[in-house]
Amino acid sequence: MRLSISHETTYHYEDQVRASIQYLRLTPHDSERQHVLSWQLDLPRPVRAQLDPFGNILHVLTMDEPHEAIIIGARGQVDIDELREAEHESQSALPFLRFTRLTEADEALRAFAEKECKQRRDRTALIDLMHGLNQHMTYTPGSTEVDTSAAQAFSGRSGVCQDHTHAFLACARSLGIPSRYVSGYLYSENSEHLASHAWAEAWL
Repeated sequence: MRLSISHETTYHYEDQVRASIQYLRLTPHDSERQHVLSWQLDLPRPVRAQLDPFGNILHVLTMDEPHEAIIIGARGQVDIDELREAEHESQSALPFLRFTRLTEADEALRAFAEKECKQRRDRTALIDLMHGLNQHMTYTPGSTEVDTSAAQAFSGRSGVCQDHTHAFLACARSLGIPSRYVSGYLYSENSEHLASHAWAEAWL
């Protein structure tokens, strides 16, 4: 499947900002499952690409003069191999066992993970965990903020894709399964529902 992507983010500030730094992870990379045919960032000034410690393509945009708005654009074409689900990587999976502030597992999340997976640590267990979280947490836009933790969203029984992802990561890591947060694009036939999206990848 070939995807054509056009993404624009506009920041408007109530007061003039003297300086700002944007860390942009908006550039996909080639993998076993996807091939980047073309990609371009449209930014207020030229920036250089680099790799962050996790292998993501990173651009750092520094604005050191006063500004009231920033427009960031990304566009290109990517081929996706829909038949390939798993990918193989050379990087160690061990960093993805670490908890972060947003993915810290409290007692409720640990107990939930144990209930859903029991002694299993395979693909089926993780699919059961995913479905269990979907049942427990209702998808409710506006019910959480960008800094809502997995424990808070799980306790409130609602959230959006990032909250489901954080809860999954908290559960999986509590079971000793390396897993990571992924951001990308959600494809929909309905153009009203085109959106950026978050999901989890687990290492088996």
